[in-house]
Amino acid sequence: MQRLFACVLFLAMSLTQHAQNQCDLSISGRIIDEHDGSALSFANIQVIGQGIATMSDTSGAYSLSKVCPGRLILACSHVGCETIYDTLHVTKNTEHNFYPEHHMELLNMVSINEERKRESVALIETQVPELERKSGQTLGQALEGITGVNNLSTGATISKPIVHGLHSNRLLVMNNGVRQEGQQWGNEHAPEIDQAIADELAVIKGASSVKYGPDAIGGVVIVNPKPMPDSFGVGGGVTLVGQSNGLGGNASAYLDGKFKSLKAFRWRAQGSLKKLGNVNAPDYYLKNTGVEEWNFSLTTTLADSVKGITAYYSQFNTNLGMFSASHIGNLTDLQRAFEADSPLDSSGFEYKIDRPYQRVEHELTKVDGFLNAGKEGKLSFVYGRQYNLRQEFDRHRSLESIKPGLQFEIATHSLDLGWEEKGWENHWFQIGASMLTQKNTYEGRYFIPNFRKWAAGIYVIDQWRLSNKWIVEAGVRFDCLLQRVYQREGDKVRTIDYEYQQPSISVGLEKRIAKYWNWRTNLASAWRPPNVSELYSNGLHHGAATFEIGDTNLAQEVSYNASMALAYSNKKIQFETEFFANMMEGFIYLAPEFPATLTIRGAFPTYAYRQTDAILYGLDNRIRYKTLKWLAVESSTSILRARNLKDGSWIALMPADQTSLSLEFNHEIDGFKLFAKPSIQWVNKQWRVPSNSDYVQPPEAYILTNIISGITRAAAHGETHFNLEINNLFSTQYRSYLNRYRYFADEMGRNFVVRFSQTF
Repeated sequence: MQRLFACVLFLAMSLTQHAQNQCDLSISGRIIDEHDGSALSFANIQVIGQGIATMSDTSGAYSLSKVCPGRLILACSHVGCETIYDTLHVTKNTEHNFYPEHHMELLNMVSINEERKRESVALIETQVPELERKSGQTLGQALEGITGVNNLSTGATISKPIVHGLHSNRLLVMNNGVRQEGQQWGNEHAPEIDQAIADELAVIKGASSVKYGPDAIGGVVIVNPKPMPDSFGVGGGVTLVGQSNGLGGNASAYLDGKFKSLKAFRWRAQGSLKKLGNVNAPDYYLKNTGVEEWNFSLTTTLADSVKGITAYYSQFNTNLGMFSASHIGNLTDLQRAFEADSPLDSSGFEYKIDRPYQRVEHELTKVDGFLNAGKEGKLSFVYGRQYNLRQEFDRHRSLESIKPGLQFEIATHSLDLGWEEKGWENHWFQIGASMLTQKNTYEGRYFIPNFRKWAAGIYVIDQWRLSNKWIVEAGVRFDCLLQRVYQREGDKVRTIDYEYQQPSISVGLEKRIAKYWNWRTNLASAWRPPNVSELYSNGLHHGAATFEIGDTNLAQEVSYNASMALAYSNKKIQFETEFFANMMEGFIYLAPEFPATLTIRGAFPTYAYRQTDAILYGLDNRIRYKTLKWLAVESSTSILRARNLKDGSWIALMPADQTSLSLEFNHEIDGFKLFAKPSIQWVNKQWRVPSNSDYVQPPEAYILTNIISGITRAAAHGETHFNLEINNLFSTQYRSYLNRYRYFADEMGRNFVVRFSQTF
């Protein structure tokens, strides 16, 4: 035993001595500016985990000694540069150079800050914080946490954002710099966007037609992907989401890179999958509410600080189950469904998506570029081509049951040109023009006719910094639009043209009142033409399970919008209150028609498009108070009123008053960031509805309790996020006034959501 112990001790000492003798390797090289090839002095270089570090000399050279062999992570940092982490497998003395992107990084920082500043003068922009906590949600759900933004839903699978009571064609969605054209078939169709692609989600509240054109009466939703990589090598990330309600989830991943041999070239590939089965309310399953989704995107960029061009392609595909109990066979059963406490058509859990369902495809091809002329200005262009395919499979089966009952196809081509110039005496000019052409066709049963659309617009915006406290921004735009409808009358096709033209004007002021106070106001006039679905709808709106009737006499909507915001921000308190008023000439809305309509496909609630003058006004308030270093309290309130100015009645289908309160606990230990955020949300009953405005009275007020907690760790190889969220913690039974399926069923019950993401 003593001999064995001595042998083991001798072997251990030998191995230790051998390892110590091996820690005599060296790593040397140079720090070179990737942009212009110049040497970077005083850069910090260290070997992670070995306590070895040095600094580059005036020629950019560095040398690390007494390095142990093996797989090492080297970090290189320099003022004005993003830290570079390179992994080396060292077995001998090694030479390795670093290429920080020094000048390019500084230029990008200046450009981004200046652009964001210009956007915030006339309009109020709010970004979605902690976007990784929204993984797996739809676009409408992800934006719902912003004060003044609600969610218009059709069951558990379709949702879209509402800003100050306006949605669909009054709320423009900019998907990677291109107008999203998927709202031409009615209010029920949600934006065909993969939320996993977004690295930035933001909402610009208020009329913003000057820069973005018609359809931006209520504001703009900005969806931007992650910036292309600046460091050499290959990176990426993966996100996994699972949820208990629906027993499914989604997975997404991306890879991107930049090569030393072609410094201006960058690339990215991204994809995601989603699958859910029937979701359940607190007391029952909602039959045929599953969803399947598969998406991908590809991006390549060739750019430097002077010029650049980017090519982008994405595809969104989904199969959506339509809640079976919303498609009723006859008028008697429809009335029974309105009065019942639970759906007439029920089932257990299953993944199968049966009739009725929808199949949706959206393709986006984009090419954009810029030319930086230095002090003279910057020229940019964006070309986009979109293709939308929507197939609706009715519950009614025919001999050709494999074919959809209705199929829409819409193709859109758009071109945007812009010129930005730093003018005289603190002026900054933006000049732009946009063009669009669109073609819609259908097959199967009639809902809206075929149509073509052509649009063109020009704008000028001037931002003038009067002083360190005052900024003024003014803009004007003029748009022309032609819609040509092809209406079949027997064996003939009649062509009907609708022409619209209207200016848009916006004036904004911003003043820094004191050290922590800021004041902004905006006055704007915006407009939009009625779309073809509002003019010509005459049939079953499949997803909403309603029969809709258009009005060919509808005129364009014109909005006169005013908003004012007061904000206070220091290390402990962030406070913002916004007041808004929007007077709309020719406000288009859906009014109920009684009785319901009976068709060969079933009995459906019936609505007709009407037009009136209206005013929408209210306030949004948000306050966050950091009571302790590790604890913050946050509250938000949203109030909206909508009046019909012709008869004094309320406007239906507007969000009810609501408020929320949350506590957020944060703690950091050994590089791990921990957080927990319980919250409660109170939504009032919508009392302000006109008489005989609906088939069923608005649902009662409700309170929801949610909680999310998680952990984040940043390391040399990337960031790791893990969180657990519980929605509707107490499985409260409730119905949302803004859900088109509230006639037939309750909202989802308790839902556990687990998220994991890793970047590298």
